[in-house]
Amino acid sequence: MREEFAVLDLGSGKINFVVGVKSVDNIFFVKNFATAEYSGYFNGEWIAPELLKNDIAEVIKKSKFNYKIKTLFVAVPSEFTFARTSGILSDAGRSKTVTSSTIKDIHKKADAFKVKGYTALCSSAIEYVLDGSRRTLHPIGEIAKNVYANMSYIFCKEEFIARIYKIAMELGFKYVRFVDGIWAEGTQLIDEDTRIDDVVMIDVGYASTTFTLIKGEGIKYKKDYPFGSGFIIDALAKALEVEYDVAKSLMGKVTLNIESDSTSVYQYEIGNRKYECSAKEINSFLHGYILENLVDFINACIKEVKSNDELSVAQNSFDGAAGYSITPDTRFYLVGGGLSEYRGAANFFARALGRDVSLITADTAGWDKPYFASMFATLEIADKMSQKNSILERLFR
Repeated sequence: MREEFAVLDLGSGKINFVVGVKSVDNIFFVKNFATAEYSGYFNGEWIAPELLKNDIAEVIKKSKFNYKIKTLFVAVPSEFTFARTSGILSDAGRSKTVTSSTIKDIHKKADAFKVKGYTALCSSAIEYVLDGSRRTLHPIGEIAKNVYANMSYIFCKEEFIARIYKIAMELGFKYVRFVDGIWAEGTQLIDEDTRIDDVVMIDVGYASTTFTLIKGEGIKYKKDYPFGSGFIIDALAKALEVEYDVAKSLMGKVTLNIESDSTSVYQYEIGNRKYECSAKEINSFLHGYILENLVDFINACIKEVKSNDELSVAQNSFDGAAGYSITPDTRFYLVGGGLSEYRGAANFFARALGRDVSLITADTAGWDKPYFASMFATLEIADKMSQKNSILERLFR
């Protein structure tokens, strides 16, 4: 029997808890699952920290979990982490075969990085460059004098770790492993052949959006924006002068990527009465509001990445320095429990950004929804850690 894993996924508006085990065909089978809305977090701070233990306990209880599994894997929200990059050079002095020991030594050097108030979650390689020119994600077995590793590091707020660790211990777990949810989504659910080049992932949640640039096994750039679907629903409620729950129900009927004609309507209910509103006016309002907030944020991130790359190339004497990370051919992905659950969201972003935009989902029948991506990506990491796969992903907690 293969090992079972318990994962706690803390979104900005919902908590997911799952127990999964991989089947013989390498697909996760879900044994326990529950989800629940809670107060969440905003801009890197818990909204109601005094309620967090009870919220977590209730969703675990709802899943009918029996605590036989003693290790809890926690998908850490992006607003409690930050990413940085740095290069590490391993020079053998002469040409020789690159071995797993060479790569492990590079990762050991990464252990020296410390940031006050933060704990390192993982170090991973964006790419390796052999002898100043040959780029690869898999250097083992190659012949080279020196190996330059372009490394990515993820750090988590110690306050977050201490709080969640204490709650997990009090609930009955013995061990806790913290995994950056955004890093897990990008490196586990986007195939490796695509990650040879830079890819952009946009994770829109209830009260938080993260723009991430991913390459190889690492994150090159990550930026958070305290904005999500909750703000959009709230704005719609105010525009219609209705309660939040009414606007939320109406959003479920919207198709974001269409331009409705003047005769189309959306229906909503208040109590026992039914109302109609112009689909064209609703879509026009939503398009303008999303463009002004999320799309402007995404375009600002794209501009910042290009500016950073120009500066990096100008200052880097290393012959293999990369050019622009985001090009017209860069792949874009949408994920998260915010807009992705609404019809036409990916197509709307594609049109707004002038690019193809794909949804990220887990490869598990019945669970292939963007809002479960972080949960299943963390299950993938848990499974790999159990196999002691520590060359490409080194997890510290």
